[in-house]
Amino acid sequence: MHQKKFKKTYYQIPTGVFWGMILCILVLLVLEIHSGYRLTEQESNNAFENENQIRIEVTYDDWLSELEDTSQCLLCQENSLAEMTYKSGRDTIGLILLNSWTVLDFQLKCSETEGAEELPDNASGIHYGHTDGITWLSDGNPARGMANIRLTLPEHCRTDENFIVQNLCQTCLDKVTASMHFWKGEQEEREAVPLCLLDFQTSEIYSAQDWYLGYFIRDYWVELDFEETDVSIKAYYLPAAACR
Repeated sequence: MHQKKFKKTYYQIPTGVFWGMILCILVLLVLEIHSGYRLTEQESNNAFENENQIRIEVTYDDWLSELEDTSQCLLCQENSLAEMTYKSGRDTIGLILLNSWTVLDFQLKCSETEGAEELPDNASGIHYGHTDGITWLSDGNPARGMANIRLTLPEHCRTDENFIVQNLCQTCLDKVTASMHFWKGEQEEREAVPLCLLDFQTSEIYSAQDWYLGYFIRDYWVELDFEETDVSIKAYYLPAAACR
């Protein structure tokens, strides 16, 4: 068996060419590292700016009532109706569409009073409406103590100041405007949505702005979900949880 012998071959590279190649490689590495660093730094700065964007609180405390006959105040009248409703056996909360003063009842619970109609376990109600550019759909199950109101708001939706100040006394106006305050980015252009929650038992007004995720109103837990022009407000009757 014969073994072939291979002859090693050597190539000579001029010293200047060799070091020139090394220098080019080093330059390319430095440029790549620097480019990657600048990109990472820019991404970090953008993330930092987003996380630390200056946020401002928007309030409507300067609104003044223009209602001369305070007996015609919409909220005062609604509170009277709410008191009558509560005494008649209903104990729940509602949502007010401020620009038309449309009051939507969540229909979460019927009080067990004498003469009250007994509801089956699967009792539920579905209501649909369209008013002042707002489309809404509500469904509730009083027997199970759960309800949901879904709304689609028009783009660039805002509260009609003229309508509100002309139809609320100053006391009620202060309650409504207090519920409208919210936080936004300094460069963000938007207004408070024309919504608020009403407790039919206490006649108190609660916020329905997007910086709230949820909170208790007496024995009711309310969840708010905002996605562009779509709003979903879910409510649950949870008396045991509220007492914790």
